[in-house]
Amino acid sequence: MDDVFLKNLPLSSRETVDFFMFPWLELDYVTVEEGIILRVFKIDCKQPDSKINIVVVAGLCSNFLGWIDIDHELSNVGHIYHIETREKSSAKHYDKKKVDYSMERYATDISKVVEHYNLNEEGFYLFGDSFGSEVAVKFLDGGHNPPKGLILISPEANFSFSDWMKVLFRLLPHRLFYVFKPMLKFILKYLRTDMKNDPGSYYLNKRNIVTSNPKRMKKCAMNLFYYKSDADYSVIKCPTYIIAASTDKMHTFEKSVDVAKRIPNTTFEDVILYQETHSRESAVKISKFILEVEKEIQE
Repeated sequence: MDDVFLKNLPLSSRETVDFFMFPWLELDYVTVEEGIILRVFKIDCKQPDSKINIVVVAGLCSNFLGWIDIDHELSNVGHIYHIETREKSSAKHYDKKKVDYSMERYATDISKVVEHYNLNEEGFYLFGDSFGSEVAVKFLDGGHNPPKGLILISPEANFSFSDWMKVLFRLLPHRLFYVFKPMLKFILKYLRTDMKNDPGSYYLNKRNIVTSNPKRMKKCAMNLFYYKSDADYSVIKCPTYIIAASTDKMHTFEKSVDVAKRIPNTTFEDVILYQETHSRESAVKISKFILEVEKEIQE
């Protein structure tokens, strides 16, 4: 596989690829409850004897192509289990009327995947991005076996929706999302992205908009309108590494700073640009954090 192609893929305009072109990538499916099956992307560690496991929970409607390079880089140190959460198009819903999009249910999904792969035996690192960061925190708050370390990108304890967005989500049928796509991409590009310094942010988020499932996205978003985390961040004991971007217009940097202050034993890093949170360089930093934690555990 061309290394340059793989590195450029997350920030490109590509919406789909043939995953079979990556011989190191395995597509698996895990039943998390009756009627719901999640797709999991697995990448074996390049060091076969590695006992490091990394569970990745990406953001709301986030497309795997935005993570494929960072996941591949992380496989230099550990085995990757990238969970595509229940609102994503790949998830199989056999009883569509009873799907629960609560944060508690998302956290339970993580525990089901961890149990399926028996990751509690060797331990694992939990890596969450944006919405996935709060899912990771909710997982810890739910009394599940804690990870050896926690990695959070742009964490937020609550999610911001403007009043007009709340009205649109409530009143408009999800099918009209396709009509509004051009407008959403225009807003994203010209009002929510610094195209001169951070163009990758636009391509990452545009891909998420284009490839998301409108009906599921609507239901999930409406669950988040008034969500405010009740998790006690101060009781998180595992080493934590938080990455955020101070110029990010899609997430609130101050909220990430606040979360970092509330979690003990946290290393915080401002990478300035949102596109850098999905870069290979960030994956190298995360790998270094994991290896340092492993060293401390062994001493």
